[in-house]
Amino acid sequence: MSVEVVSGVTTSKEAVPKSSVGALDKDVFLRLLITELRNQDPLRPMEDKDFIAQLAQFSSLEQAQKMVAGFDELLKQQAATKAFAMIGKRVEFSDSQEGTCNGVVIGVAFENGWPRLEVGSKRIGLDAVSRVYD
Repeated sequence: MSVEVVSGVTTSKEAVPKSSVGALDKDVFLRLLITELRNQDPLRPMEDKDFIAQLAQFSSLEQAQKMVAGFDELLKQQAATKAFAMIGKRVEFSDSQEGTCNGVVIGVAFENGWPRLEVGSKRIGLDAVSRVYD
């Protein structure tokens, strides 16, 4: 009796949808795992330890993503604190059109969650500031 190995792999756009932030969530991971099970070689099935390893890797990845998001939020809060502390102070900053400029910070605006100093009619990032005067 001869046995032929048949392996079918199907792909569709619905197989791996992206979440709103472009990261995989648990539902997508489980759908991928089920698809992998359906399309595996019946003569060489996946072992339990492979499933456990994949779940552990996914869990680690998920925790790392949460930690990165937390750090990003912390950086934004620290930047906002620094920006608010500069209100009323004279700053020296680099402007791509005018070179080195200076002026008094009159306010703080936010773009994509990051603070921008309002100096006269300009909005500048904290990274452009080279000096702060009292």
